[in-house]
Amino acid sequence: MKFTLLFRKRWLWLYLPVILISALCLWLSANVWLPLPPQSLVIAGGLPTGSYSTMARRYRDLLEVRGIRADTVTTEGAEEPLDRLLSQRNVDASFAQGLLAKPEMTSVMALTVVERSPVWIFTRNPNITQLTQLKGLRIATTNTSKSNTEITSLLLQHAQLNASDITLSSFKSNALAATHLMDGKVDVLVMLGSGQSDTVRLLTRDPSISFLSIDRVASFVAREPRLKPFVLPQGAIELRGDVPPRDLTMVAAHLHLLVQNNMHPALQRTLLDVAREIHEMPSFLQRQGEYPSSREVDFALSPIAQQLSDGNRPWIEQLLPYWWAQLAELLIYAILPILLITALVLMWIPNLFNWKINAVLQNFYGELKFLETDIEPTASSRPIEIKNLLQRLDDIEAKVTALDLPNSHANRWYTLREHLARARGRLLSMRAR
Repeated sequence: MKFTLLFRKRWLWLYLPVILISALCLWLSANVWLPLPPQSLVIAGGLPTGSYSTMARRYRDLLEVRGIRADTVTTEGAEEPLDRLLSQRNVDASFAQGLLAKPEMTSVMALTVVERSPVWIFTRNPNITQLTQLKGLRIATTNTSKSNTEITSLLLQHAQLNASDITLSSFKSNALAATHLMDGKVDVLVMLGSGQSDTVRLLTRDPSISFLSIDRVASFVAREPRLKPFVLPQGAIELRGDVPPRDLTMVAAHLHLLVQNNMHPALQRTLLDVAREIHEMPSFLQRQGEYPSSREVDFALSPIAQQLSDGNRPWIEQLLPYWWAQLAELLIYAILPILLITALVLMWIPNLFNWKINAVLQNFYGELKFLETDIEPTASSRPIEIKNLLQRLDDIEAKVTALDLPNSHANRWYTLREHLARARGRLLSMRAR
């Protein structure tokens, strides 16, 4: 019988395939469906001495506290950290100004806006109060960021100045440009930088340096919506020194934390936790808890960041530390269910054989019962047909004898043959009368 052969080959044809399918499901769960997050990542900073690199090192230190090894890489010249991320040169995260966002940048996503980066206009001439007064002056900017170049161009357009109306100098670093400004070699310095920038700290506290507001700011941001207007109150930087000496109308770009669009969701949530720890403290440029923020994002916002912003976080991450939470999630949602189903299937295979064998034996018992039911009527009214009953019994016995049952069911096979022998003896005794 086919099922007998199947029973004898059950380890090869049933148990082994079930175990292999279970192993495949475990592998798919751990590598495709619920893969564990990587144990390391690379964050691209800017220039080695720049604020981005300093920020990247802070992220590195806090990530390592959570058990994630983080490496930081720097850029050279005018290369942006965003360029390293877009080129996918072993970089997982970076920082970028919203001014660099373009619709075709689909390989990266923004996790959050981490801070406001104002456009600073420093000058040695306190009489300059409007951008139109920059005509004929020596203006310095830096080529360390594409954002600085774009901001300078936008400001000149806003002031209705041509390139021939000014003397524009581009420097390799903010510190070098600031030195030229303090030495009087240039008249104005335009730069984009955070309040934590060493150059901003230096120039805002130099009594010989003045700040310049942006007049007609509404029309300025209308040309470039990625710039946001804000007012820097008098004395916000240093109250006792009255810095700045008056309210300043300024614009700022948003600095984003960007990641590859295929970054593991748990790693994204951890980066957001670190960003909150680093950037939520207030400063003269932001209120308590104003940043990090998922509002007014210039790049495509990560769905994971949006879920976390809405308060949707996996319950298991609220109970367990980072790595334990990921292992527990894999165990609860994948490994345990697969092992349970596998165990149930392996336990069901013997029952399958029992059911099939019982069905076969019950079929023969049913035929025997119908035959025994016909014995008495046939013997009393049609004795000549007893021979036909014996032939039917021979056919049943031949089929039963040909059965090749597993040894565990031999007792039932012998019992069935005993019942057949009794029926034969009964028929033979009736025919002898």
